[in-house]
Amino acid sequence: VLRRVKAVLTHPIGDYAVQPRDATFAAHGITMAHYEMGAAYTVGATQNISIRSSSLVRAMGGEVLIDATVNEIIMENGRAVGVRVTNTSDANNKGDPTEIRAPNIICATSVYNLYNKLLPQDHPIVRDFQDPTKRSIRQSNGHVFLFCKMKGDPTDLELPTHNLWYFNGYDLDLAFDKYFANPEGERPPTVYIGFPCTKDPTWKKRLPGISNCILISDGLWEWFEKWEGTTVHNRGPEYEAFKSKLTKHLLDILYETVPQLRGKVEYFTLGTPLTEVTYLSSWHAGSYGTKCLPSMFAKMNRKWTTTPHTQIPGLYMAGSDAFLPAVCGAMYGGCFGAAAVLGHVHTMRMTWAFLRHFASTLREENPKMSWFESYTTAIQKLATDK
Repeated sequence: VLRRVKAVLTHPIGDYAVQPRDATFAAHGITMAHYEMGAAYTVGATQNISIRSSSLVRAMGGEVLIDATVNEIIMENGRAVGVRVTNTSDANNKGDPTEIRAPNIICATSVYNLYNKLLPQDHPIVRDFQDPTKRSIRQSNGHVFLFCKMKGDPTDLELPTHNLWYFNGYDLDLAFDKYFANPEGERPPTVYIGFPCTKDPTWKKRLPGISNCILISDGLWEWFEKWEGTTVHNRGPEYEAFKSKLTKHLLDILYETVPQLRGKVEYFTLGTPLTEVTYLSSWHAGSYGTKCLPSMFAKMNRKWTTTPHTQIPGLYMAGSDAFLPAVCGAMYGGCFGAAAVLGHVHTMRMTWAFLRHFASTLREENPKMSWFESYTTAIQKLATDK
């Protein structure tokens, strides 16, 4: 019984991609706390998140560029002063780069992209990062993604509105060891199974008679490294054969877990760690930034991660490397990055403005609530996430 309880309690590992015996409890604890009261989904397509966020940035006087790849950070007199950007659609980067300058530069694309791609490679701090004796952190594992289209309405197919987790046995460390050693012959140790079609209240109106599903399992960069540099749809028969075997594992798990979908899947496509590199520019397919090992808190690593500050003036970190890896760590890391740039006084002003807005919203929902009650409630909700 204890072994089963232990396995069930380790299910959040899917949100930071480290097998149980290697993981730091810091990542596990913050992930469990974050989802204690559940999660949320967008009304409408998930790109509404980027649409609304970019609209807010523009409303505040900022700008959001699309089809834009940052190729390098501009350094002058030892300080980061801007970036050089080219069109992402220009695969060969033949176009003239555009320079964008700013008092402060914030990198939210991981320390691995920062020190291996964006900064001058002859910079002393870059050479320190690339020296294996001066850091022990490494990028996280990647993932394998199976996207499925099913024929039928989500209600008619009786699809669950909650997420599902598949476990390949209760000894997860053993399952990870077998899978990492033989991904073609062994099933993945854990698989996330989600149905976005059941969470979006506008889905049936937008896409009648169609349902969708996504399955996510672990995938190592080392399995795919030999195809680095190849392009989409041109990676050869060996790559496609490997993908087919991984796909079969995931489809078998889907049909066993949700048997009514057998014969209903009309289309599926598999994404690999190479897909992450191609479309997300993640360094060696590290899905969650730095791998969540206890050694990430070692003294030698403090200048590289778990901090929004870098050793280069004018350059800051945001996202997972500014706080902790994984989903919720990246979100809090964004707040830490903003606070580092703003400084203590302006961060306090921003926090007060947020509380004032939150309290006003609570009073609109309950006009009988006093200002004092609204502020104390806002503080309580902010502190406890309840």
